[in-house]
Amino acid sequence: MRIDDLELILNRVESLAKDLDLKYHGCSQMTLKAIQDVLGLGDGDVFKAASALAGGVARSGEVCGALLGALMAVSLVYGRDKLEPTTESIKYGKAMEVGAKVFDEFKEYFGSVRCRDIHIRLFGRYYNLRDPKELSEFVSSGDINKCSDVVKVAARIAVKHILRSGFGSSK
Repeated sequence: MRIDDLELILNRVESLAKDLDLKYHGCSQMTLKAIQDVLGLGDGDVFKAASALAGGVARSGEVCGALLGALMAVSLVYGRDKLEPTTESIKYGKAMEVGAKVFDEFKEYFGSVRCRDIHIRLFGRYYNLRDPKELSEFVSSGDINKCSDVVKVAARIAVKHILRSGFGSSK
């Protein structure tokens, strides 16, 4: 793949991810959906499965939902598709290899993989999204829209590593 082609695809997924998140919200699903659409992956059931991962897993503030959506996309491409021991599964190993690259780059970019830490970096505070009052404040303040920047970065990182690891090539 030419560098120009790669950059075009990365810009496309980044733009789509941001647009989807600004319109619909839900970091895990919007990251995954943008990657699915750009790379032609999976189906609606996979998208649906990412629902409760937003807000740092069920709005708990733990692992960032955008990262989890990105890792789901990696698994769609490289993950094992049958029951087999992890020690014998080439696909499982490949998913872990690419997933680790996505995880590490995301963590380096944001300084953490925790939703609450990313909130503090982006907003100067953490919103407890399980608290209806704080969730309402998160939405009304417009801070919810800043999460689209996290979504676009997660989608870009995932697609970059998916493509660099051989997806779509004639290997």
